[in-house]
Amino acid sequence: MFNSEDLNEEQLKAATFTGSDILLAAGPGSGKTHTMTSRILYLTDISKVDPASILVITFTKDAAAGMQNRFNSRTDIPLPVAFGTFHSVFYNMIREYRRNSPPQILYDRNKSEIASSVVKKFSAYDKEKGIKSGVSDFLHAVSIYKNTLDSENSCKGTEISTECFSEMFRYYENIRKKSRLMDFDDMVYDCRGLLLHDDYFARKWKNRFSHILIDEFQDINKAQYETVSLLAGTDSEIFAVGDDDQSIYGFRGSDPSILKKFLDDRNAVLMHLDANYRSLAPIVKASVVVINENKNRIPKNPVSKRENTVPALTIMGFEDQISEYHSILNLILSRYDSLAVLFRTNIEMQTFASYLTAKNIRFRIREKTTSIFDHFIMRDILDFMHVIYGRPSEEHLKNIIGKTVGYIDHEYIYGSGGDLNRIIKNIYSCGKISKPGNVIKKLLELKKDIEFMRTLSINNAITYVYKKTGYEKYVLSLSSDENKKEEYRKILDECPKLLSSAESLDEIILIKEKYEKQLKRKGKYQDKNLPDLMTIHASKGLEFDTVIIPDINEGNFPHEKMPDENSVEEERRIFYVAMTRAANNLYLYYQKGKENGKTTPSRFLNPLFKNNMHKT
Repeated sequence: MFNSEDLNEEQLKAATFTGSDILLAAGPGSGKTHTMTSRILYLTDISKVDPASILVITFTKDAAAGMQNRFNSRTDIPLPVAFGTFHSVFYNMIREYRRNSPPQILYDRNKSEIASSVVKKFSAYDKEKGIKSGVSDFLHAVSIYKNTLDSENSCKGTEISTECFSEMFRYYENIRKKSRLMDFDDMVYDCRGLLLHDDYFARKWKNRFSHILIDEFQDINKAQYETVSLLAGTDSEIFAVGDDDQSIYGFRGSDPSILKKFLDDRNAVLMHLDANYRSLAPIVKASVVVINENKNRIPKNPVSKRENTVPALTIMGFEDQISEYHSILNLILSRYDSLAVLFRTNIEMQTFASYLTAKNIRFRIREKTTSIFDHFIMRDILDFMHVIYGRPSEEHLKNIIGKTVGYIDHEYIYGSGGDLNRIIKNIYSCGKISKPGNVIKKLLELKKDIEFMRTLSINNAITYVYKKTGYEKYVLSLSSDENKKEEYRKILDECPKLLSSAESLDEIILIKEKYEKQLKRKGKYQDKNLPDLMTIHASKGLEFDTVIIPDINEGNFPHEKMPDENSVEEERRIFYVAMTRAANNLYLYYQKGKENGKTTPSRFLNPLFKNNMHKT
């Protein structure tokens, strides 16, 4: 039942205002879900709106189920209010319309096969990189276009011109539609097309729902926005709840400027939920000081509704990463009610997870994560370690020879028992290589390098592998894509840190085994005192008693390769989202030493320093 007494003034106004579209700018910890479910109850209980004409749209299945459960817990009997994600709602609309010949799911393998035929037909790939690279570029451009409807920018970073892409796209779509195939992006893209061009479909669905409520509106992309606007028509009311300061999915096509566009397009009323019931005042004030640096945003005035009883904000610089890690470990051992360490990238998260594993500290990683030890660079480094520290197999040797010396026929390696001397002897005696001297010279250099690396610590040996054997140069030559190169550089940078506590090959193997065992357990640990490790993107929508954000340095916040101010503003929003996950304690850590030359604290910390907010 609707209860006005459990709503504050802002929430009550938002829950009961009707007669116009509404954009509810709801800040962190402001009770937006409670407000949304209260509005549905107001519509059904007080305004007597038919529950079957109410549609609630979220971005994830979990969010839709959570919202529906919250709503059902407040009703005496189940009501036929529709809850779903953008994709499930639009897909079901299409499937019902085409129930005699429903669309089939287009899986990645089939999609690649169709794309391959398109790329070959238009010769739209770099001959040196091969067809696989061209297929990847084309499918990436297709996905970007179907989410943003921007053909000009869809091909950025690929070898495909805008003009060529338009022709390729039409050819690809013709094959897909004739085969009645549909992938995830098509669920929105095709529904938009039907609402625009199919009169019967449009008449059936336009104004079918008198009230459409949308959660996390800041994450919407252009295709989703246009589709839901067409669905609403002119008579339905849209109640959009979002916070442009928490828009962090630009890489998926989300665009926070759509919030302002919504206000203009539909003459919507702007309302605010500014009361923060989650975070103590120092945390709220610090996050506001940071996000106010962004220019392209809807102004807000968040205020904490909690009395400050503890020192809530700590900003601390460290000489190097290991000192930073030690401090985080001490906080973990302090046993806070709930503690999360939030990382800018998955690679950094796994580096710290490896550190905790070496210290025999249990942790939780809730998000789906592939072990960093499965990355080809890590596998190569482990092969090097086996060869250097005494237990090489023929496969280990074959791999590192291929990455440093170059290709050698496997017949010289198999049967060698992993002995480099026997491989050299095999080449000498076979007489099949036209210039064996060059190959043997390189193998002797590799042998000399291996013998020298045995005298080094593991960290120094890894650095030697990078610089002296040519491995780093080899890795960076594998892709011309700058994003891929950046990923490879990050792995190369983090690898020595992952293995920094190991002093032998056995310890390396143990770290890997223990880490992967922890990773497999993921959320199975129920102990609330276990620290949560997650990327900032995965933390969105969650809250913790204590939050630690490490490595707040330039190159990480904002991330490297940010091309323009809009990208920097999104990076600042990512940092803001991380800060606002904290309820009672927020630790902001950066490195001030000379490790890798990264000595500059992030520009995002500057307004906090300027306002003397607990810098230590």
